Amino acid sequence: WVEECAADLWAHKGKSIVLAGSKQPVAVQALALAVNAALGALGKTIELKKAPIAPASSIAALAEELRKGGTKALFILGGNPVFNAPADVHWTEAQAKAKTVVHLSIDQNETSAKANWHVPAAHYLEQWEDSYASDGSYIVGQPVILPLYDGITGNELLAKIAGLNADALSLVRDTFAEVTAAAGDYTAAWAKALKKGFSASSVAKPVEAAIKVDAISKAVAGSSAVTLADNQFELVFITDSKVDDGRYANNGWLQELPDPVTKLTWDNAALLSPAAARKLGVDTGDVIRLTVADKNVEIAALVLPGHADDSISVAVGYGRTEVGSIGKNVGVNVFPLQTTAESRFVTGVSVAKTGKRHALAITQEHGALEGRGADITRQATTQEWAENAGNKDYFKKMGIDAHAPANFSLYTHPPLDDVHGWGMAVDLNSCIGCAACMTACQAENNIPIVGKEQVINGREMHWMRTDRYFASEGGDENEPEMVSQPMMCQQCENAPCETVCPVNATVHSEDGLNVMAYNRCIGTRYCANNCPFKVRRFNFFDYNQRSITNLYRWNLISEKGTPDSIQMQKNPNVTVRMRGVMEKCTFCVQRIQEAKIAAKVKSSDSGVQPRVPADSFTSACAQVCPTDAIVFGDIRNPESRIAKLKEDQRGYRLLEYLNTENRVWYLARIRNPNPKMPDAARAGSASKDGHGHGAGHEQAGSNNGGHA
Repeated sequence: WVEECAADLWAHKGKSIVLAGSKQPVAVQALALAVNAALGALGKTIELKKAPIAPASSIAALAEELRKGGTKALFILGGNPVFNAPADVHWTEAQAKAKTVVHLSIDQNETSAKANWHVPAAHYLEQWEDSYASDGSYIVGQPVILPLYDGITGNELLAKIAGLNADALSLVRDTFAEVTAAAGDYTAAWAKALKKGFSASSVAKPVEAAIKVDAISKAVAGSSAVTLADNQFELVFITDSKVDDGRYANNGWLQELPDPVTKLTWDNAALLSPAAARKLGVDTGDVIRLTVADKNVEIAALVLPGHADDSISVAVGYGRTEVGSIGKNVGVNVFPLQTTAESRFVTGVSVAKTGKRHALAITQEHGALEGRGADITRQATTQEWAENAGNKDYFKKMGIDAHAPANFSLYTHPPLDDVHGWGMAVDLNSCIGCAACMTACQAENNIPIVGKEQVINGREMHWMRTDRYFASEGGDENEPEMVSQPMMCQQCENAPCETVCPVNATVHSEDGLNVMAYNRCIGTRYCANNCPFKVRRFNFFDYNQRSITNLYRWNLISEKGTPDSIQMQKNPNVTVRMRGVMEKCTFCVQRIQEAKIAAKVKSSDSGVQPRVPADSFTSACAQVCPTDAIVFGDIRNPESRIAKLKEDQRGYRLLEYLNTENRVWYLARIRNPNPKMPDAARAGSASKDGHGHGAGHEQAGSNNGGHA
C-alpha cells in the first residue's frame, strides 16, 4: 500500500498534497512538510502565509503568574477555563488568587461560578466585532438583530477598562480605519468590507519559502516511537462534532442530534475497535475505567468498526456541572485526564472493566427498513462508470430493482394537475454526513426534542435522519468504508401511507406532496407501519407543553405561560403538534405556499396560479447543506436544477421495485480508487439491515454494537 501510494504521489508532482492530522506531534508535521516539498507542493497545492498576529502566552504561564499573588483584577473574556483548562494548570486555584475576577460570557458556566462578577456578553449575532482570519485577512462582523438582553462585547469591556466610553460599532470602525489606512476612500472601503465580510486589502500575500532540512532532521531525530505495554492504550481527546468543547452543551437540538459516525446522542463514550473490545472483554454499554497517572474516569465503551487498535477516542465537552437544565450532568468530563504536555492524546493509559452498564441512546438501528434494505446506497468506481457511460438504467436497475414489475402498484393518487411538481435530489457523492440538514429541519418545523429516555425507546421526532452505512470487502471490521445517506419522506406518488389512514389525515396534493391534516389524525399509526422508508414520527407525549411545564418546575420561569425566548424560537408559519399526532417531512410546505403567494401577487391574472420562478426558494435542509448535496425544486420546470438532476445517469429512487413513484432521487456515489492499490476493490453498496447487493461486491451492514 505504501509503495503504490508513494508511486501515485510521485506521478502527480505539483498536483498532490500530503496532510498530517492536527493532533500529530511536531515530528510528523515536519515529515509531512518535507514530503510536500519533495513533491513540489509548496507554492502550488500549498500556500504559505505569515501569521497575522503573534501567538499568545500559554494559560499555564498565566496560572503561574496568578499563583504568585498580587493580581488585583482578572478579566476573562469568554471561554470556560475552570471546566476545560488542562489538569496540571490547576486553574481553579490559580483564579482564586486574584482579588477580583470578572467573567464576560454569554451564559453562566463553571468559570462564572468561581468569579466575583459575571458580565452578560452579547451573542455573536447581536454584535459588531472584528478579528483576523488564519490567512491574515481582517474580518468585520455585523449584527443581524438588536441585543435581546443588553449584553456587551469584548471590545466594549476592554474599552471601559481603558477608560474609553465607546460603543462596539465605533470601536470596530476605528480599528478598520487603521487597518485600511492606505486603501483609499474609507467610506467605499467600509461599505465593501460590510458586503464581503472582510477587507480585501488586508489579505496576506503568499510568500516563498524553502524548508530547513537540518531543522526537520533535528525534529525527527528528537522524537521516538511510543511502545505500549499489553494492558495499556493510547487515549485520544477529540472535539465533539456537536457540543464542541462543551460550549454548546445546553443546546437540546445538538444533544439529541446523532453523531455522524457513532449515531450516539445525549452522551459521550470511549470509542474502541472490535479487536480492542475483545481484548478487554467489553461490549457497547459496558463501563470501563481509564486511568492516567493518579487520575481516572469511568465511561461507557462503544465498539466502532475501523477504529485503530490499542487506541481509545473520547469526545470532550461533556460532564458539565454549571450549565442550563439541558446540558447539566450529560456525559462524562475527561478534561481531568488532559495536561498541557498531552493536550491532544496521552499514552500509557490503563483500562479496566468495572462490571457496570450504562445505557447509550444510539439511533443507528432506529428506522430499520425491515429487510427492505438492499441497495439503499449505490456506488461504483470511475472505471465502472466509464464502462457504462450513457446507460441511464445502470444504477436504476442495480440489484433487486432489476426485477421490479412494470407500472403496477397497490396504491393510487389523485390527478397531479398543478403547474408545479416538487421534488428533491440527494447527491451521495457530496454528502459528508454532518447532519446539519436534520437540525435545520428541526428549527424550521418546530420539531421538539424528547430526551435521552425517549430516544432509547426509539421515539426521537426528527423528520429526517442521516443514515450511516459501513461497507467492507468480505465484511472486514478493520477496514470499513463509511457512507452517509440523508433519509426523509420520499413523497411517494403512490403512497402506501395514504390508503391505510382511516380518517384521511394523510393525503396527496395536486403538486405531488404527501401532506398531513393534523387535526384529523387520531394516532392509529397505520401510516407509519405501512411506510417502507420508516420516516414518520408519532407524538407519544405533548413534548412542547412538557417543556414549558419543566421550565416552571425548575424555577426558570415565573408562570406556566410560554416565555418570550421560547416563543421567538418557534417558526410562526408552522403549527405546533400535540400528543397523539403523526408528523413527517413536507418539503417545507410553508415555504412552498409563501413562494406561490408571492408569485400570484406579482401576476397580473389573479385567477391563475403563475409558475414560481425556477430555484427561487428552497427547503431548509437544502439551504443549510454545506456541500450542496441536497437540491429541491420544481421537476415540471425544465429550467430548474432538480429537473436536470432527476435525469442524471447516477440517479435512482429507493425501493423502486415497489413502484411507489418517489419524488426523491438519489445520485449514486462514484469512487475513484487507484486500481493498483490493494484496497481498490472495496464494497459497491451497503445495507443498513446487513443485506447488501450491487456491483458484484460483498458488503456488511452496521448493527447497534458496531459489529459488521
